[in-house]
Amino acid sequence: MQHLPPQKRTTRLAPSRTTAGRRTPTVVLADDSIFQRMMARTVLEAEGYQVLEAADGREVLDLVRLAHPDLIVMDIAMPSMDGVTTARRLRTGHGGLARVPIVFLSALAGSGDRDTALAAGGDEYLVKPVSNRELVAVVRRYAGTPGESDQ
Repeated sequence: MQHLPPQKRTTRLAPSRTTAGRRTPTVVLADDSIFQRMMARTVLEAEGYQVLEAADGREVLDLVRLAHPDLIVMDIAMPSMDGVTTARRLRTGHGGLARVPIVFLSALAGSGDRDTALAAGGDEYLVKPVSNRELVAVVRRYAGTPGESDQ
């Protein structure tokens, strides 16, 4: 797990680590619940993903600029800047990073919540609780499988 406090983020992180032609996709995981982040991080790291954590939308924006991740998995209800606002900002103001896939993971189960999140630029919307199998499947769909060839 790699979590950098905002004041310590001064260098650019690698977008995906590569070892002998094999890649390690980077996932930004954003949720204001440390428990939710810990559970998802444990599952994704066990599958071989590099996970960068954020507790709110501002941290997501910082990490996206620094790390150029392969995927963002993000809650909607976060302090400081919610997931929908974060997605809108990513989609309108980050050049080549504007198309980083966004998967919303939220306890908000209403169809209006889903529609709002997808209209803001989300690629997928999952309602918590999400099984480990479902989380890994959606991350693989958007970020690829760790260890795939770079070629």
